[in-house]
Amino acid sequence: MSLLKQHQLRALVAVADHGSVNAAARALCVTQPAITKALRELEAEQGVPLLLRNSWGVTLTDAGQVLLGYARLVMRELERAQREMDRLRSGRECSLRIGLTPLAGLEVLPQAFAAFRKAMPQVKVDFLELNGPQLLDGLRSGQLDFALGAFAAVGDDPFVRAERLFSSRAGFVVRADSPLRHAVSLDALREAEWLHADPSGQYERFVQEMFAGQGLAPPSRITCCTSNVLFCGLLMTMDAVVPLSNQALRATLTAQRFVELKLEARPPDVSLLLLMREGAILSRAAERFIDRVREAQRGDAAGLPG
Repeated sequence: MSLLKQHQLRALVAVADHGSVNAAARALCVTQPAITKALRELEAEQGVPLLLRNSWGVTLTDAGQVLLGYARLVMRELERAQREMDRLRSGRECSLRIGLTPLAGLEVLPQAFAAFRKAMPQVKVDFLELNGPQLLDGLRSGQLDFALGAFAAVGDDPFVRAERLFSSRAGFVVRADSPLRHAVSLDALREAEWLHADPSGQYERFVQEMFAGQGLAPPSRITCCTSNVLFCGLLMTMDAVVPLSNQALRATLTAQRFVELKLEARPPDVSLLLLMREGAILSRAAERFIDRVREAQRGDAAGLPG
């Protein structure tokens, strides 16, 4: 079986992106027969059908979809390599795309970025706030250089390497002026709005099991909100109970407006994870930024609660 060739993978990506051979040819500035030949050779060499051709265009088979994921990754890695060569040739710095989950690295990231910016002022940096699945997809596909994620739990992923920077104790938090602020039992919180940002359903199951463990019916209102702006608005205007790590609470600008409930039950500890694609070749800028993150974490760890 022949090795995959760059022009074949490029043709596959273009057809998937543009929906037809003609459109792919225009996008790549090559002839339509060149695209057709590359795709036919690719299918013949791999021994499986990759495309379904019809009157309105081209779609990918299941095998084609699998190969497409790798093809996109290869193309992005080649583009990244070219940018690094351009940087070395011209002396100009490259760019970084860093993924974040909400509240991730509120303390270490500002320190790390300030130190990084002093050392590499010309690097373009984009911070992208994403949910957990989007973060992992961005790493697998090569769209992100690396990521910082705050997770109570994260599953094993063969394509993503996780380094735990630290863990922070978590608690249930309400507004400082909420009538719920004196609650000391789950029973007193059954009618509260339990607000969270976990679309996977894991947190909702945790709350239900936590109540069931004390012989209580689950709360009647468990609401998921993945919009940070709306989440903050709901928290400030409703009698809502939310899970929050001590680290995030200390770093929040409005921390004085919230109090942790004195409950025996509490949410799982939250870990700040540095996430990278397994086997990724990091740019000099990415390595420098990650070094600054680790340095900021070491300086901050002494002040974290146990």
